[in-house]
Amino acid sequence: MLVAGPRQPEVSVTIGIGIDLVDVARFARVAARHDPGFVESLFPAAEVAWCSARRHRDRHLAARFAAREAVLKALGTGLVGLMSWKDITVSPGDGPGTFVMTLAGAVARQAERQGVQRIHLSLTTTRAMAAAVVVLEAEGVARVAMP
Repeated sequence: MLVAGPRQPEVSVTIGIGIDLVDVARFARVAARHDPGFVESLFPAAEVAWCSARRHRDRHLAARFAAREAVLKALGTGLVGLMSWKDITVSPGDGPGTFVMTLAGAVARQAERQGVQRIHLSLTTTRAMAAAVVVLEAEGVARVAMP
């Protein structure tokens, strides 16, 4: 039973959802055509090193690019102003198949303006496609309906 009182419990509020799908072969062709420097313009060195140490480097990089697109969609901005692809970092999480997204610079400032407190990230790949889903959450106040 919920009772209305002076202090209402805090709940998570979804403030943005983004999804993106990347064609792995197309991403690999673009990266190969524009290298040197293309991959390094999108990803921090540590992220490139992590992906390069794995089988299917291009799948991992494509998934991380999808994650960047997905978070910008969740924010509702796209890459604008002083935002940089490198403002967004994807790192391995604590458990198998989990990842952590970290925001910096202008992307982080935009997220702060929108009240983002948590970022949920899911990545998946196949031979052909890489996908990412991002959910942005903030703390809110539970609304209790009164009869």
